[in-house]
Amino acid sequence: MHKYDNKTITYQRRIAMSFWSIGYIVIFIIALSVTIWFRTKITIKAAPRWFWRWFYLVAAAMVAAVTYFTANDFDGLVSGGFIAAMFLVFALWQRGLTQDSVINGLGSVRQYRVLTAIQLQPLDDGCLLAAMVGSVAVVRLKFDRPVDDIAKFLRQKMDPKRVVIVS
Repeated sequence: MHKYDNKTITYQRRIAMSFWSIGYIVIFIIALSVTIWFRTKITIKAAPRWFWRWFYLVAAAMVAAVTYFTANDFDGLVSGGFIAAMFLVFALWQRGLTQDSVINGLGSVRQYRVLTAIQLQPLDDGCLLAAMVGSVAVVRLKFDRPVDDIAKFLRQKMDPKRVVIVS
C-alpha cells in the first residue's frame, strides 16, 4: 500500500488545482489592470485592426460556451474562463501613442528614446506610422488623423530630426 490512501491523493490534487485556479485569476487581474492602465495613457489612438478584434471576440465567445457546457468542476470553469477572458483582453487592447512610448501590443511597448526614426506616410484617410530601430520597422500603426498632427505631436516628444515624413 502507498503511504497515502486514495482520499488523501484526491484531496492533494484538488488543492494543487486550486492553486492553478488562483494563478489564472491573478494573471488575468494583472493583464486586465495593465490593459486599463495603458488605455488611460494613450494620447493618440491608432485605428483598430477590426479583423483581429472580431477574431478575438468570437474566440472568447466560443471558448466561454464550450467551457460552460463541458466543465465538470470549478477549476475547469476557471481555466476555460481564463482563456476566454484573455481573448477579451486581447480584443480590448488599444494601440497608439503615449507621452513617451509607441504601444502596439501587450508585449510591444517601445519608448521614443530607443527608436532611431519614426516614418510617417500620408494616406487618403489618415497616415501610416513605422517606428524604426536601425533599418527595421518594429511597429506599424495606422491613424485616422492627418500626418501633420501626428508629426507635430512626435516632434515635441522626441528629436525632431528622427520624425520623417515620406511620400
